[in-house]
Amino acid sequence: MSLPLFIGKIIDTAKTPSEDDTEVKQEVSDPDNEKVKILGLPPYQFYTALGVLFVIGACANFGRLYLLRSVGERLVARLRSRMFSKILAQDAYFFDIGPTKTGMKTGDLISRIASDTQIISKSLSSNISDGMRAVISGFVGLSMMCFVSWKLTLCMSLMFPPLIVMSWFYGRKIKALSKLIQENIGAMTKVTEEKLNGVKTIQAFSQQSLMLHNYNTEIKKIFSSSMREAKLAGFFYSINGFIGNTSMIALLVIGTKLIGYGELSIGDLSSFMMYAVYTGSSVFGLGNFYTELMKGIGAAERIFEVAESNPRIPNQLGSKIDNLNGDIVFKDIQFRYPSRPDSVVFKNFNVTIKQGENVCFVGPSGSGKSTVSQLLLRFYDPDSGEITVGGHKISSLNLNHYRNQLGYVQQEPLLFSGSIKENVLFGKENASEEQITHALELSNSSHFIDKLPDGVETLIGSSNSTQLSGGQRQRVSLARTLIRDPKILILDEATAALDSISEEIVMKNLMTLNREYGTTIISIAHRLSTIRNSDRIIVFNNHGEIIEDGAFDDLYNDPDSAFNKLLQNHNLE
Repeated sequence: MSLPLFIGKIIDTAKTPSEDDTEVKQEVSDPDNEKVKILGLPPYQFYTALGVLFVIGACANFGRLYLLRSVGERLVARLRSRMFSKILAQDAYFFDIGPTKTGMKTGDLISRIASDTQIISKSLSSNISDGMRAVISGFVGLSMMCFVSWKLTLCMSLMFPPLIVMSWFYGRKIKALSKLIQENIGAMTKVTEEKLNGVKTIQAFSQQSLMLHNYNTEIKKIFSSSMREAKLAGFFYSINGFIGNTSMIALLVIGTKLIGYGELSIGDLSSFMMYAVYTGSSVFGLGNFYTELMKGIGAAERIFEVAESNPRIPNQLGSKIDNLNGDIVFKDIQFRYPSRPDSVVFKNFNVTIKQGENVCFVGPSGSGKSTVSQLLLRFYDPDSGEITVGGHKISSLNLNHYRNQLGYVQQEPLLFSGSIKENVLFGKENASEEQITHALELSNSSHFIDKLPDGVETLIGSSNSTQLSGGQRQRVSLARTLIRDPKILILDEATAALDSISEEIVMKNLMTLNREYGTTIISIAHRLSTIRNSDRIIVFNNHGEIIEDGAFDDLYNDPDSAFNKLLQNHNLE
């Protein structure tokens, strides 16, 4: 901010040719004549000091930019990490309903982590710095302008009120628009993620045009919102530019008249005009700072929707019970999914599963079979009633510690990108090689893994060339669960993709765990080959009620049993 003053002083050292000739004659007649000085310094000292000042300024500018980038990157890294940690700690209610009351989808959460955090980082690092710089530059600029000419400063101050009012209104509008744009981007990311995950299905049904139309609809929403922001920004900056340009010309006209009156030198006017440009830029910078801050606040509101959403079912609270031995009891359970509050799943559900039993839940689709596993794993809490394991209410247990003692295998398991060994170790990080081998043998995975190019070190996942079949994925998933030596094993159609021979081997191994080690097995199945391996069959009707409970042989040999009717009506084989 000292540069305009120096430039003005340098300009004032300029002399006309006649003055130069007179000075030369004086120097010849009077060798002791002092040379021209700038701010009391000989020219060579002044320019040397000015060069040192510029070097210091360049170093300071480098430090400012580097530190700001460092602060911004650290901020966004920590914010993303904490956001991801917060999402992982959420329960099923968050994803079903969420703070938006419409559920939190993967694509929208990715948008918040990737895009919104970046906007907040920019607002709180470089934008804050630019705002502080604009304040300091404006204050120093006004002070120097008053020092040079208070009359011109008074004239220039007339432009500030309309600029401040316009910036305030523009900032409020831009905050709402910025949040709308980020929500549209989140919706587009959600659609993108969903469609790309189902690209084979889309191609199989030749629905590329329809999907492209749906995608373009989301793009048009973003385009429309962005164009509204562009019109608003164009209006704001064009008016600002008009006011600024008009003010500069007015100051120049008034300044030239002051020079004519002898109240101002040409150098002073040059300094003042440069300070006017700097100060005007600072005012515009403050307006931009305010609007960028409003964008950050709009993005922050979306971040805080997640950050301030506390799970109904906390992960780390509750007592830790190491030996959950005993019966599993569902007592007077009433439950409905939060995303379907009008649809009652269980009205008065009661069932007891003895320790070491091998139980299979069967029934038509939508009867509540899988809901039993969801409640037992405590993805949801019942609306009323209680669930106990070994006499302990699961609602009073530390959730992570409790789930570590359960094993859960889904019909369509998720395997992570990495080696087969890494996926198995996901179940128990510190497992030995013997435990890995044993788990793979129990799940009948060793046979096909030995044929793979790198055995258990073979890379799998969407980003690798080695793709496993549905049955192979189920077996690796089963090994990942069995390596934990769970006291309670929940199988939700866990062998549906296996061929009959593989299923027979797997079920035989599971029966060994059940009979020799007392592992309680809870199966949810539709295939008769899976059902017949269970000791006890619990039959549901369409209303989530238990209509039959007994041994497989007893129910199967009774032609009038509800179990046999279910087999006939649903062609279970």
